[in-house]
Amino acid sequence: MMEIDKIIGKRIEKGRRRKGLLQHELGAAVGRSESWVGQVERGVSTLDSLRMAERMAGALGLTVDHILAFDVRYATVSLVVQSPRSHEPSPRSPHMMSTDAESSETVLRRSFTLGSLAGLTAAIAGLSPDARAQVSRPSGGSVDQATVDELRSIGASYRRSYKSFPASSLVPVAHDQLQLVTSLRPKDQPTLLRNSLLVHMAEMAALAAVLLSLDLGDQEQADAYMDLGYQIAKELGSPELAALILGGRAFRTSYGGDPDGGLDYALAAVDAAERGASKRMRAWTNAVASEMYSSTGDDHGFRSSLEEARTLLSGPMDDERWGGIAWFDLSKADAYEGSDLVRLGRHAEALPSLDKAIERLSPEMLRHRCTAYISRAEAHAGANNVEAACEDGHAALDLVAQVQHRETLRRVTELHRGLRTHKTAGTRSLGEHVIDTRTLLKTAGSAA
Repeated sequence: MMEIDKIIGKRIEKGRRRKGLLQHELGAAVGRSESWVGQVERGVSTLDSLRMAERMAGALGLTVDHILAFDVRYATVSLVVQSPRSHEPSPRSPHMMSTDAESSETVLRRSFTLGSLAGLTAAIAGLSPDARAQVSRPSGGSVDQATVDELRSIGASYRRSYKSFPASSLVPVAHDQLQLVTSLRPKDQPTLLRNSLLVHMAEMAALAAVLLSLDLGDQEQADAYMDLGYQIAKELGSPELAALILGGRAFRTSYGGDPDGGLDYALAAVDAAERGASKRMRAWTNAVASEMYSSTGDDHGFRSSLEEARTLLSGPMDDERWGGIAWFDLSKADAYEGSDLVRLGRHAEALPSLDKAIERLSPEMLRHRCTAYISRAEAHAGANNVEAACEDGHAALDLVAQVQHRETLRRVTELHRGLRTHKTAGTRSLGEHVIDTRTLLKTAGSAA
């Protein structure tokens, strides 16, 4: 019996009791027997699929991340950040990964229930000419469709976890998924399975890139993962993947001090999405373009792009094709509108949109709420509502501490520098909170 199974069982039992459910009632809700629920709660049996974990989470009103105890599984995972002065590849780089058998078994355990995957090695010694994503190894057996489907389902759960899970834990998860897919030798699989494995690989590369760039501030490694994802997108001719990676590039470039370059990437993402991506991806890329337009001072571009995003979201969706990170809906479109108006200097006009976004964003969307709060804080500051700006700055920092979103920390720091001349109790308190949060994130990075 694994210790992690006991932890999962305790969390399920606690969640069931809080909901006032008996074991047979929970069993009925998830399609299992009372005795099975009892065995899971005692840690004797395990949840046998990610789909069952999602059913359990829905029945108990919990997140899949919490039920599967990701905070325990990944609390001590090593995340080595490459030094800017070093010319050697980081051990966590996609170009240099561990090859020992013990590490391979750990990757398999972390990947939850993947069935029988014999010969897992998790080694990447070099990239293939095709998609720069496959390792030249002796041919082995093919992977069955059920295993690949489950792997993709796990990846979708990890991408959804971006809404609320700490960056320093999710990056190793994405990295391990890349190791796992590589060990399955996609180039040796039948075409449909090969392509599905490569899509999963690109999605995990995109997740790692976004976390490294916006949350952990490691732009060099973020670029490596983006390159990996984009090579796969081109290899497969996938509009969904190309739009996802190009949209991420837009943020990376704009936040790096090149708003015009960010707009170019955003428009390329829109063009890629229009060639056959899901409707939600098309909506998201237009929202990204709206932000990039506002960063360059183009009011018309901002308005037209955001209107297109809302139009796409208002019709029937094809979400089985969504390959994006976390989620994008009308509440997030409201947040984009408010943030865009702040960038355009129209602070009073931005406040209603941000109020609506914060009210409508679901509680588990911690990163999205985090950025909405700092945008509203900036809007309040621009409208000379000092205390309201400080209050929202505190709210943003509380969420930064949970998800490690360093880009928001940077924005709150700038906000405080602009407000500190008021010398109020609120501005002093915000300054102390900034220091505390910076120390907390530094400590978390050292522990990782």
